[in-house]
Amino acid sequence: MMAAQEGVNVDTLTTTLGTLRTLRSSVTLFFKIVSEGPKDENSNEGENNFAEEAMKVMADIKSQLRELETQVAGLSPPSNPVNLGNTGLLSLDPTPDKLPLYYQLLDCYTWMEKVHCYSTIMHSLFSGNNLKRSSVSSPYSAKRRRPVQLNHNVPQQQVDGIIQGINQMFPDMTLNLSRPFGNNAVVQVTLGRVLRAVVTFKGILIEWVVVRAFNEPLLDDDGKVDLYTPSQYKVFQKVTDNANAAMLNFCSPGFSDLAVRSFFTWLHSFVTLFTDVCKRCNNHLHNHMPPTWREFRTLDPFHEECKA
Repeated sequence: MMAAQEGVNVDTLTTTLGTLRTLRSSVTLFFKIVSEGPKDENSNEGENNFAEEAMKVMADIKSQLRELETQVAGLSPPSNPVNLGNTGLLSLDPTPDKLPLYYQLLDCYTWMEKVHCYSTIMHSLFSGNNLKRSSVSSPYSAKRRRPVQLNHNVPQQQVDGIIQGINQMFPDMTLNLSRPFGNNAVVQVTLGRVLRAVVTFKGILIEWVVVRAFNEPLLDDDGKVDLYTPSQYKVFQKVTDNANAAMLNFCSPGFSDLAVRSFFTWLHSFVTLFTDVCKRCNNHLHNHMPPTWREFRTLDPFHEECKA
């Protein structure tokens, strides 16, 4: 209702200003006619034409003035005056270059008042329509509600069981689990004689993946697991990028076990990285690169340029 009323006032004010401009034009035209006088001062016809034209303009002025008074009476004055504080003194500064600042501040204050008014209305509407279904407690709601799982803070035995199950699913893929940084697991993956990878977990969620060639080490010079050094080969750099994209695609906090298994199933499809042909172009190589992309559902191989 407030927004509709505000729109009506704006339309009425626009119409009133248009009527005021028309009235000023008519008054200007009247004074122009009076200043010029009759066109033919020596004849009665010229004086009659002058009188008729002046009377016509005067009638228009009278009608427009009556219409303007009616429209002004329909305007509602602002309920709350705008409080400009000390900035209102800027209007008293006679310096011409500072006068626009006053009007800009006036517009800013008016806009802020409208924002405050509309936000108050929206707050009342949202307060009356609370969308939280759990706000009304019942003796059965606590029994039906699933416990909130914090996937970044789970028992180590749960993560060990998932990794052990995945290790048994794929005989040609070896997973070695360690915890060099505390509770979070780090899994070293060896996939046939094709590639090696380091998968970093945070709880039961996969946080980071690095894929390297089979002949590249997974440990640094100090004998610790190297989590971030990329592969020196462009093929495995691209596989690393796609693996992190797959990690984000399969991430599902509500079904963390399934998300981890789906990711390692996707990673296992790279066991035929250098023997598969692209499903689109039917070629092994494209721009000197094998098909480094695997579809998330079908696991079909594609080149980077052919997957679109």
